[in-house]
Amino acid sequence: MIRSEQDGRVRRITLAAPLQRNVLTKESARAFLTELTDAESDPGTGAVLIDAEGQVFCGGLNPANPPEPEFFTFGSRATKPVIASVQGVATSAGVALLANAHIVIAAQGSSFGLTDLREGRYYKAVQDAVVAVLGERRSRELALTARIFTTPDAIAWGLVHAAVPTFELGERSLAVAQGVGSANAEAVQAILRRS
Repeated sequence: MIRSEQDGRVRRITLAAPLQRNVLTKESARAFLTELTDAESDPGTGAVLIDAEGQVFCGGLNPANPPEPEFFTFGSRATKPVIASVQGVATSAGVALLANAHIVIAAQGSSFGLTDLREGRYYKAVQDAVVAVLGERRSRELALTARIFTTPDAIAWGLVHAAVPTFELGERSLAVAQGVGSANAEAVQAILRRS
């Protein structure tokens, strides 16, 4: 389930199925992309903020009903900056979702992992998204060991850009999104396009 709301120039897209560990399905991924597309076409929106309800940011994907592979490339197609605010646990597809964000802020103590191999699964689209951020060798090691890594590791490897105390996460993430969303739109577009 996806929930969306507008906060000034920031469109907040929330993963809102905490009882299901915010696992991504084909339907939730489509709803997410619909909200993202709407935000990108809205001149009153300058940035998108992704967050989640509950103690698990995203527990991966539903293997019986997974998102289309194209979902895991939304960051490269986004025309407005995407900021992710992550708390708790992000595994597999959740890590790929973070890899698509342009800025990631995490609560201290959050944890991450490419854990699909524990269930005998492999998703190329998930791995490709993570490789784009962490590199081939690091991503392969994380997928093969299926180990959990920490917020300091995620910062050192470039998946996460900043860590804050949990009680500051919402405020800090929104402040970053508001700052980016209020910046000169042409300059922001040039940065996203690297032109």
